[in-house]
Amino acid sequence: MASLPNSFWARHGLFLAVASLCVVALLAVFGVYDPAPFVTLRTLTEQGGAVVETRYNPVGFVIFGVLAVIACVAAGLCVGLIRPLGRIGPPASREDLASASETFARELADALAIIRQDLANKETYARSLANAQARLAGLTEADQVRVVVSLLVAENERMRLASEQDKHKLENSAREINALQASLRGAEEATLTDPLTGIGNRRLFNDVMKKAIEDSDAGRMPLSLIMCDIDHFKRVNDMFGHDVGDEIIRALARVIETSVRDTDSVARYGGEEFAIILPGTELQRAKETAERIRRQFGAKQFAIRKTNQKIGNVTASFGVAEHCRGDDLQAFVRKADAKLYEAKARGRDRVADFGERR
Repeated sequence: MASLPNSFWARHGLFLAVASLCVVALLAVFGVYDPAPFVTLRTLTEQGGAVVETRYNPVGFVIFGVLAVIACVAAGLCVGLIRPLGRIGPPASREDLASASETFARELADALAIIRQDLANKETYARSLANAQARLAGLTEADQVRVVVSLLVAENERMRLASEQDKHKLENSAREINALQASLRGAEEATLTDPLTGIGNRRLFNDVMKKAIEDSDAGRMPLSLIMCDIDHFKRVNDMFGHDVGDEIIRALARVIETSVRDTDSVARYGGEEFAIILPGTELQRAKETAERIRRQFGAKQFAIRKTNQKIGNVTASFGVAEHCRGDDLQAFVRKADAKLYEAKARGRDRVADFGERR
């Protein structure tokens, strides 16, 4: 059975681009790549290899610093986004989603503030280097040179400590963003999942069906829909309780899931009613699938676990329709639903198909 649609993978191209941008910065951070050529405009040497003059590129310092900072955040985000989905918990409320979104936005704002501060530090450092270079060019006394060099050493140490603090802040922020990203992804998936059965809900059905109809119309491929409903379900609930009714709903969901292909999609349409979307499937094959599900579910013997009281067989009825070009979602569902009610009217525990072809 097809899993929930995952819109996050569509962003892989963006993160590959960001990752490629960050590779150089990460290599430099860990000492693999020397950024000196990037931040140096010109180096003059005299015979013997002694350095006479070095012209630094303040813009290069700033850009390189930005890359290094962005690399930490981007790496954390990429890891958070491509991490496999875990098991789905109970559906999230609107308040939960809003709270998670606000926290996520706040963490991103904090990360941006750190990046801005780091930029400011690097701009100050670049100006200090430029000023020192200008002053050194006009100095002739050794003591004067030592004073400027001492100032540069102190500025360099200040910059190192500031960068170290920013690094720790970004690492903490990246961890929090990873956790929030996973929470938001789980919340989004939970809104498409029926909590009782673990399969798709009505919202998922609508999303998948609209896409399936578009694909069918565009490629002139067959598309079929099965609607099924547990027979006399109210009577079961009244006689044995809602816990037993819930277990029977879960049992039908399991039978359906094991009876369809990976390319098919299953959803709990509402109450004890289920919908099965079968792309690339003509009416006859869809009817055969419905018959197989009907037989397997009808063969089950149910009992109350606590008392071992026998319930016996529970049956289901099925309506099957094939999509006709031009049918929208509502029209297609109405056709399958009409056959479902026809199956119930004819005695239940049977499959009725919509044989009209255009």
